[in-house]
Amino acid sequence: MVAGATALPGDLKEAARAYRLKGLLLWRRLLLPGVFPYLVTGLVTASGGTWNASIVAEVVSWHGRTLEATGLGAYIAKATEAGDGGRLLLGILAMSGFVLLLNRFLWRRLYRLAEERFRL
Repeated sequence: MVAGATALPGDLKEAARAYRLKGLLLWRRLLLPGVFPYLVTGLVTASGGTWNASIVAEVVSWHGRTLEATGLGAYIAKATEAGDGGRLLLGILAMSGFVLLLNRFLWRRLYRLAEERFRL
């Protein structure tokens, strides 16, 4: 977002000042369209990082005590611990398939929108 805000051309900011754009109109007409591609990139990065962290955090061991949640991360951790290659492969394929579908149907559409509609 910071990179997007600093990448806004100075002449557009100057034109906004000349036309006295303020408040919601300034946000709708200049700032949000200008930073939208950077916002999408940040959202992709943040969602990937949080999803990875939540997958890893489903099984936590500390001082001989293990806490488990029910989910894909726990499934993969149990399959790894048991040495069950088939279940491990199934878990990895499920995780990869989910990421692929999310990228294709959500993030790719948002990137396309950023390229077509919100290009400066």
